[in-house]
Amino acid sequence: MPSPRALLLASAALFGAFVVGLLVVRPRAPAPATTTSARTTPSPPAPKLSVVPSAFTAQADAPDATVIRWGPAGGRPLLWQPVAQGHAELTGLLPNTRYTATAGHDTVTFRTASVPPTVSATVADGALRLDGDPFFPVLAWEECPDRWEPDLRDGVTLFAGNPCTNLGSLLAAVAGRVVVAGTAQDATGTTGPGLIGWFYPDEADARGYTGRTLANVEPGARFLTLTSHFFPEAAPLPAGRAMYAGLVRRTDVVGFDLYPLQELCRPDLLPWVFDAQAFLRRLAQPRATFQWIEDRELKCPSAADAISPATIRVESWLAIAGGATGLGFFPGNFDESARRGIRSVTRQIRALLPALVRPPVPIAISPAAPDVRSSGRVLGGAVYVIAVNAGATSAAVTLTAPQLEHRRFLSADGGGRLDAHRRSLAVALPPMSVRIYVSPPQH
Repeated sequence: MPSPRALLLASAALFGAFVVGLLVVRPRAPAPATTTSARTTPSPPAPKLSVVPSAFTAQADAPDATVIRWGPAGGRPLLWQPVAQGHAELTGLLPNTRYTATAGHDTVTFRTASVPPTVSATVADGALRLDGDPFFPVLAWEECPDRWEPDLRDGVTLFAGNPCTNLGSLLAAVAGRVVVAGTAQDATGTTGPGLIGWFYPDEADARGYTGRTLANVEPGARFLTLTSHFFPEAAPLPAGRAMYAGLVRRTDVVGFDLYPLQELCRPDLLPWVFDAQAFLRRLAQPRATFQWIEDRELKCPSAADAISPATIRVESWLAIAGGATGLGFFPGNFDESARRGIRSVTRQIRALLPALVRPPVPIAISPAAPDVRSSGRVLGGAVYVIAVNAGATSAAVTLTAPQLEHRRFLSADGGGRLDAHRRSLAVALPPMSVRIYVSPPQH
């Protein structure tokens, strides 16, 4: 038997081996954590602005809670459209036209498509619509081929008829660029790219037509030009004014000619351009209305009645302020001076088109100024004010409407700023002048 000493030594050896084994197999304690700054993953960039245009509209994608500011390229954008659920629709565009849109720090320049071969023309809320989008026609009446290209450069967007080489040749020449309406002088049954409708016989009221006797026109939008005798300030025709309600019911787009300078020889009657247009708009609702603007001498050679770029601009904006959602310039053989006036009008129409086809907002004028007319528009949270002085002397007036609030207004022509107070805007209008003021959306 082993001695007690040997057993004690053996036990001590076994215990030592056990302790060493524990030290060998015991996992090493983790090293203390090193303190470092937390790494942050950068947020993905916000979606950029993207625009997909067609001929008369554009679909835009942009971050929510932003507002797209846009307008024709090369000018100051004067239109705004809020973004909802990442999307906004820009309407009232013209075909083959470059536009710029900005949302946040992103800016996109895009070009609209050509006019499609088949265009649907309808009317809603007092405006002509092409393929469902609002359109402000600038008309030329029965122009011959030598006038088509100059008219296009001046901003014409709707040609009415071709008395020289037939309607088919007009349709072929302007295909993809603008739209066309036939007249009573054109061959019925004509079809072609961009044909959107037909005119009834010109000045049908003076020809003795009524709503019952007016013959049907070809398919498409129905256009009619009246004389000014529907207007209570003008002398009635022998048949009276009862016919006008029936005539208007047969139309989609109805306009008239007044010509205070070169038909009436009365420059003091220029404000009637506004008054007659406002009366026609009430008579024709919900149809679209337009007005023919005189652009050269016709009957009145006096210097006081002379046509100039200023008179063209004043007449045009009196009509638009009165509610016109289209303009025509007549007759077609005007000079370069008139062209300058027409181009200034059509350029500003392009910049403001979606706002101009909105219903007019009435604006009160004080003190009473017989030569001053004004109205407003509201679109996309922005407010637009048109003020026209058709007189030969300056006018200082206050324009008042609830929509003006306490907003700041910018001059659409690039001038200074005006602040509205208590829903009123004080303006100074030089003789024979137009002022358009724009207040961006309030954030």
